[in-house]
Amino acid sequence: MVTKASEVSKIMFRSRENIAFLCNVCGTKTSCPIEKIDREVQSCKKCSSTVRMRSIAYLLSLSLFNRAMPLTRLPKNKHIVGAGLSDWDGYAKLLEKQFSYTNTFFHQEPFLDIANPSEEAFSKYDFIISSDVFEHVPPPSSSAFLGAFNLLKPGGSLILTVPFTNEEATREHFPDLQEYQVIKFKDEEYVLINRKSDGQFETYKDLVFHGGPGTTLEMRVFCRNDVIHQLEAAGFQEIRVFDEDVLEYGIIHKVNWSLPIVAKKPT
Repeated sequence: MVTKASEVSKIMFRSRENIAFLCNVCGTKTSCPIEKIDREVQSCKKCSSTVRMRSIAYLLSLSLFNRAMPLTRLPKNKHIVGAGLSDWDGYAKLLEKQFSYTNTFFHQEPFLDIANPSEEAFSKYDFIISSDVFEHVPPPSSSAFLGAFNLLKPGGSLILTVPFTNEEATREHFPDLQEYQVIKFKDEEYVLINRKSDGQFETYKDLVFHGGPGTTLEMRVFCRNDVIHQLEAAGFQEIRVFDEDVLEYGIIHKVNWSLPIVAKKPT
């Protein structure tokens, strides 16, 4: 059942017990306390999927087959070519079996730099999944949106999640980033040193990492309007911010920011 978040909030207010749902990643019927169902909280007892992961599975199914199905029930079709950007193994392994799908990485093989992809791969993919990656791309972030657009076939879909706010502007942490290095000091403090285009040096402290200290550096916090604008500027159409709740699959959006997005390359 697909419904609006406002209606679900009423259900949540009335119920303090478990909600039963079908995990559309692993295909398992499971249940979870409603207060534990959230974007980044593991709520499937078998595969530990979150609302973000189940939303990606939902949008991918709609994009490829125009109907909602668990990933385990998607028709096997090796003619469908897809790529993930450091995707979660929970659905990446399933997609490898169903399609000609490759989970790519920035720092290891199979390598893909979404901000500067090889022209040999242009118009290669029917779908690309990028879940919480674009906030880590060095500026300008527009290069990542254009890179995804160029890699897709006409009619192909980008399934996208990025942390975003409903503020007026994106917060770029390092707007003049050119040549930089992150340094760790003995007291466990991390500092970014940047040499700007004019040769001057600047230092940034209080860095934000995703995945633990010193791992993946957060370059920005997007705002919703900027994400949509950059998708449009890259050439995408049929841009949809997925704010519906799908109780059947345990998809409940408790906030109206950082929502999943699907966008198509026009035919």
